[in-house]
Amino acid sequence: MVLPRVIATDLDGTLLNEHGLVSDRTRRVLAEAVNSGVRLVLSTARPPRTTQHIAEWFTCAAVLCGNGAVATLPGADPLVRAIERETAGSVVDKLRGVLQSPGFGVETGTDFFHCPDYRLEPWVPRDWVREVLDSTDALLERATPVTKLLVRYEGTPVDLAHEAALSAIGPLAEVTYSGSFGVLEVSAPGVDKGSTLAMVCEQWGVRPEEVVAFGDMLNDLPALSWAGAGYAMANGHPSLLDPALGLRVAPPNTEDGVARVVEQLLS
Repeated sequence: MVLPRVIATDLDGTLLNEHGLVSDRTRRVLAEAVNSGVRLVLSTARPPRTTQHIAEWFTCAAVLCGNGAVATLPGADPLVRAIERETAGSVVDKLRGVLQSPGFGVETGTDFFHCPDYRLEPWVPRDWVREVLDSTDALLERATPVTKLLVRYEGTPVDLAHEAALSAIGPLAEVTYSGSFGVLEVSAPGVDKGSTLAMVCEQWGVRPEEVVAFGDMLNDLPALSWAGAGYAMANGHPSLLDPALGLRVAPPNTEDGVARVVEQLLS
């Protein structure tokens, strides 16, 4: 097989195993790929502060956080693709009309802010929260730049909530989700994992057909579709495994799926 110039991989459910760790096999194989001249890109819905310790395990050419809203390359200032405040306000108004009891939070690329009705998961450390604001107006005034608007809601499966949000928001912004829990993730129009990966690869003079990408959720689809070889994880969202999408299938993250495909590329 031809060795790609870029390997781009999601983290949770993809590169990380069921324990949220990177196996020794995966570390070794990706190190071999980098030593062979491949640029490694980590691409995640996570913010930078919960990604940095993972990125330090590898020699990364780029780290894309917040579904492509923040891109960090060695030796360069971060590329931030934020939502305009007015746009974020319009999105909030529209989502209030279609979601039950929505609560809003904002990732700025460095900090997390939220309103009182945004329910944190029990496992989230409270020191991750910079400030709790008493209204969405105060939230959007204080929490800047808005790299990602997070929306918690009640009573609706995430796929149905996603459909309702897409219909309500239209072209105002991108809306996706990266887990089965009740959180939607909103980015600026045109900002997703695929478009930011394309921007970074253009800087390097890398064409889509020279890129291999891995992912397991709908927020990964733009990158998987843009790359010349997009691999959906076998443990991934059923929609990604639809043959009509034309994606390849990697073994599950519980079986070092990314490493096993990269081993084939290196052979």
